[in-house]
Amino acid sequence: MEKKMILLTGEYDGYGKLCARVMAGGVSFLVGRSPLQLLNDALTYIGFDLKGAIGSAKLILGERSRCPIIVNPYQGICLFPNKSPNNADCMWFNPDHIVNTRAMGRYQTEVELSNGHSIIVDSRLTSFNNKIHKANKLMQLSMKRGNQPGPILFYLESPKGHQLTKEKTGNYNFNNLEDNHK
Repeated sequence: MEKKMILLTGEYDGYGKLCARVMAGGVSFLVGRSPLQLLNDALTYIGFDLKGAIGSAKLILGERSRCPIIVNPYQGICLFPNKSPNNADCMWFNPDHIVNTRAMGRYQTEVELSNGHSIIVDSRLTSFNNKIHKANKLMQLSMKRGNQPGPILFYLESPKGHQLTKEKTGNYNFNNLEDNHK
């Protein structure tokens, strides 16, 4: 996935196969994979997977369903679904490309995109804006966590002049370090 990717959604091709319609910049194109397959492919390419991305997002945000996911942590790309990802017509939006939102009646929202186009989705304005907020929060928290040492990492100044040696048992004398730390 690239930074210019605005959204992706499911669309059936002429043979009835569920494909992914991708909007990137001012163009859109059809990919012969379902949206979930395409997302998993993109994550697998950089060493992750969709199941892990969803699980991590749920854990970080404390949500149960319809969580945003980080599709590329290196480029800071996060996407959120406008409805259940299991629905063929689910749209995955990149919040970086949403310029504005406004209500279109009670149950629809017009989403103004960075490429000058807009799209109307079946979602209340407050619900859609909340999804944008969650996606931004996920990206923010993940970036913060990625730039800090983890909870199990810490720094200890090693004693000067201590050499680790192999004992007769075949183990190194790491326990001497523990004794020196007390």
